Amino acid sequence: MSLALGLFTILYISALLWIFFGLNRLRSKTTADQPFVSVIVAARNEEENIEQLLGALTRQNYPASRYEIIIVDDQSTDRTAARVASFADDRIKLLQTENRHQVISPKKNAITLAIHAAKGEIILLTDADCRPPAQWIEGMVRLFTPEVGMVIGFSPCELPRLSFPFGYLLALESLSLATIAAGTAGWGVPATCNGRNLAYRKQVYEQVGGFGKIQNFVSGDDDLMLKLVQRTEWKIQYAYASHLAVPTFLVKNLRQFVNQRLRHASKSFHYDFKKVVVLLIVYIYNLALLVGVPILFYQKSPWSLLFIGLKAYFEWTLLFRFAAHMRRVRYLWIFPFAELLHVPYVVIFGALGPFIKFTWKERHAPHT
Repeated sequence: MSLALGLFTILYISALLWIFFGLNRLRSKTTADQPFVSVIVAARNEEENIEQLLGALTRQNYPASRYEIIIVDDQSTDRTAARVASFADDRIKLLQTENRHQVISPKKNAITLAIHAAKGEIILLTDADCRPPAQWIEGMVRLFTPEVGMVIGFSPCELPRLSFPFGYLLALESLSLATIAAGTAGWGVPATCNGRNLAYRKQVYEQVGGFGKIQNFVSGDDDLMLKLVQRTEWKIQYAYASHLAVPTFLVKNLRQFVNQRLRHASKSFHYDFKKVVVLLIVYIYNLALLVGVPILFYQKSPWSLLFIGLKAYFEWTLLFRFAAHMRRVRYLWIFPFAELLHVPYVVIFGALGPFIKFTWKERHAPHT
C-alpha cells in the first residue's frame, strides 16, 4: 500500500512541478492592432445582472467605434430583454432565440446565433453575472498576435464579496482551475478554459466548424471548443495579468453548486485521450489516498503523514505562485480546510459527474 501511494505521490508532484514551471514560461507577446470586436453574452433570466454588465461593457477603454455588444436573450421569462432594450447605447444589439427547447445545448445555440450576426474579427465571450474591468477588451485583443487564434482568461468567483468560508472555498477552487489552465498553457497545451473570459477569432470558429462537432453536449462551449482549436495550427495564449481577470458571482446555494460541479465533471470522458489519461491518474491517486491513508494511519505508519504533507506542500506552492501574480493571495487562508475536503471532493464528483443527470438553466441534462 505504502509503495503504491508513494509512486502515485511522486507522479502527482511531478505533474504539479510541470504546471509550476509552465507558469514561468508564460511570456505573452502583444500587438498594437485594434481589430473590430464582438462581445457576446448569452443571457437567460438575468434581469438582476444585465444592466450592471452592460455598464461595465460600455465603459471599456477600447475605442467605442471598434466594438459591438451582442446580447442574446435565450427566451427569458423575466425582464432581461426589456432592460437590454432600454439601455441607451448604439453598440448594443439584442437578439432572441426561438428554438431553445428544440436543441440540446441552449447556450451554444445562442452563441451561434450571435456569431452569425457578429461583425467582429475577434469574438469575446463572457456571462451576464460577470463584471469585466475597463481594460478587458483592450488587454485581451492585444494578445491576438498573428499566430494566436484563442486567448484564455481568468474568471475568479468572488462577487459580490467574499465573507463566509464557503465563498472562499469556491474562490479557491476557481483559482486552482485557472492555475492548471495557465500552467499548461505555458507549455502550449492548455488543459481547460472558462467561457466567462474567453476570446477567439471568428475565422477560427468557422475553421473548426463552429460547435457542430460538440453540439450534443449541454455544456462545453468553452473547454470542448478549446479542444477543437488545439487540433488546428493556431496558438493559444493565456491572459496572465490581474487586470484582465473577469470576476463573477458565487453560486447562491448548495443545489446550484452541486449542479455546476456535475456539469463540469460530465465532460471528462469526452476530452482527448491524453487528458482522459491524466484525469484518470489524478482520480485514481485521490481514490488511493482516500482508502490508503486511513489504513496506514490505523497501522501507525509514518508514511500517511508524509504523503499528505507532500501533497499539501506542493499544491500550496503552485497555488501561491499563481495567486500572487493574479493578486488573489487572500484566497489561500482557507487552504488547510480545503485540503481536508479535496480528496473526497475529487472522488465523489469524479465518480458521479459522467453518469448523473444535472439541471442547468431549468433543463435536465442527460449525458451523451
